[in-house]
Amino acid sequence: MKNFKIISFLFLLILSSCHTPRYMFMTGQRTGVDFTSGKWLLNELDCPKNSKDKMTSESLKFFREQLGDRLSYINDVNGLLTTRKIHLNPNSVKLKELKDGTGFDFFINISTKKNKSDFSSIELYQNDYETGKNEASVILEIYDLNLKQIIYSQNVVGITTKGNTKSMWETEKSDKLIDNITFYKNTNNLMLGALKKAFKDLKKRSIN
Repeated sequence: MKNFKIISFLFLLILSSCHTPRYMFMTGQRTGVDFTSGKWLLNELDCPKNSKDKMTSESLKFFREQLGDRLSYINDVNGLLTTRKIHLNPNSVKLKELKDGTGFDFFINISTKKNKSDFSSIELYQNDYETGKNEASVILEIYDLNLKQIIYSQNVVGITTKGNTKSMWETEKSDKLIDNITFYKNTNNLMLGALKKAFKDLKKRSIN
């Protein structure tokens, strides 16, 4: 019972002092893909090293749920004649090279970036006039290698901010630690959240 009370207290503390992030879809993608046929290849993710394993794991989990054993991860396939670094928005010549070098029908390319990282996940006794922003982005592209064209492209940006919190009434602020803890999404968590938003959008628009 004591542990339950502690957990409940911490949960309420986080809820009361947590700043909810915003996720914005920057691409006007209106259609999904047909997951019911073809061989699919997931490229090695282009993302920061300290978040790569988690992002790769989430990506493999999502696409395996949609495709089963028709999905392969590029690092698990031998004999491919292609580089691991595939730039976004490739032209038809590059897509033909991918087709010839892999033999797959569809290619999944994911690129992520930490755009801005002004503060950590937990801020103690932050200044009332202090401002800042954490921002991360995820771009998900899927290519039809037979048609040599991009069939899905989505760019999701996750943002959390802190701004001037000084009361207009200049009310005295508590000096208790519990009243001066603020939780934010750091860039790694924003990146993961943006990835999940992109997957949710893709699944909603696609044929499964």
